[in-house]
Amino acid sequence: MCNEAGREKMAGRTKWMWLAAGAAMVGAAAFAAQGGFGGGDGGEARPMVQLPPAAPAANVSTSVASAAAAASLSATVGGYTYDWTALQAAIDADTEVDNGYFIVGNASDPDYLFAYEKGSFGIDRVTPLASASKWFAGALGMRMVQAGIATLDDPMRPPLAFWTTIGTKKDVKLKHALSMTSGFNASPLVGGCQLLPAMTLYNCAKSIHDLRYDILRPGNAPGAQYSYGPHGLQVAAAYLEAKDTSIAPGTSPSRQRNFHELFAQHVTSPLGMTSTTWYDPAGSAPTNPWVAGGAYSTPRDYAKLLRAFLGGSFITDMTTFTQQRTAGLPRVFVPASAGNWEYALGSFVECDTPSACATSKINSSPGAYGWTGWIDRETGYYALIATEISSGGDRKGVELEQVMQDLIEDAIANRTPAP
Repeated sequence: MCNEAGREKMAGRTKWMWLAAGAAMVGAAAFAAQGGFGGGDGGEARPMVQLPPAAPAANVSTSVASAAAAASLSATVGGYTYDWTALQAAIDADTEVDNGYFIVGNASDPDYLFAYEKGSFGIDRVTPLASASKWFAGALGMRMVQAGIATLDDPMRPPLAFWTTIGTKKDVKLKHALSMTSGFNASPLVGGCQLLPAMTLYNCAKSIHDLRYDILRPGNAPGAQYSYGPHGLQVAAAYLEAKDTSIAPGTSPSRQRNFHELFAQHVTSPLGMTSTTWYDPAGSAPTNPWVAGGAYSTPRDYAKLLRAFLGGSFITDMTTFTQQRTAGLPRVFVPASAGNWEYALGSFVECDTPSACATSKINSSPGAYGWTGWIDRETGYYALIATEISSGGDRKGVELEQVMQDLIEDAIANRTPAP
């Protein structure tokens, strides 16, 4: 349940800003050029930088303010009745998100607390995630750590045999590659091999190693600077693929599991995420998946992941997984308009001030097409805006997220025991 301290902590969240998934809006073209309430189940990349509007809530009409006058919209789940009138009114009033599927849930109840389709966007619609893919990378890394296959303090060598043994680059560890602090990404605008699916993941990591580390940047070293972009995650994926030495079942000649098989083994299969892939399912699995922005999923599948994050058994060390890792670091490629959000392992830590970031329990991984999922471990819920907006979706999705967060907290705080 939320409390006044938590409410004050997030009071200024309309000042948000969000730096979207490097290259998400050009992703589809780049790939083409290269080749009511319900029961839940339980090439070159250019990062999109969207500035916040002068009045973040301006696209939500005044009908929200009069929501109390509308018929009550409630649902009873897990022995409590929730009034979602204001939340659905806000979603309906948002003129920039025309089509989407919206879910609110918690860890204990298999049924959603709230599920709503606006316009035409089904719960099983397969959708490109853009930067919402990044949370998958963090989850895979943590799951392989839990399995004893890797540690967050693992160096890149020897699994990546090409990795240098001199200079600061030799000190890059898995935790740096997953948290935007690896020393790469200072200029994502220069692109990279992550959009070349015909390469191998290993060779792409070598290209990034050779060409994208900012050796001339003053003070650059792993863990010393915060620079958002795709290259570190591509390296992390190559490392995880090389680190695992298990043999893929049924292969002849026998071979090690590839990245897609590891993702299935550690993430999608345990959660029953049957419609989630790190590539367009209309095509075939690339040998070099775009780790930072190339995954596809459905609202139903992504909600399973968010619920698992809250449950405590899928990721057993949620503190390590969700804590900020960029506090106090120079922001090399995180524009001032990105506000005070920090970065964890594959997700943002949402906060309004540096001091609030240290205790924030809200993590999210928004995408350039508006797909925005988040967990609030203080209030005890997860939520998802599943949508696909061709232009400016990152701004629109996060703007609506900020409005929804207050309304969800209110609905949970004011729930009543069911008769």
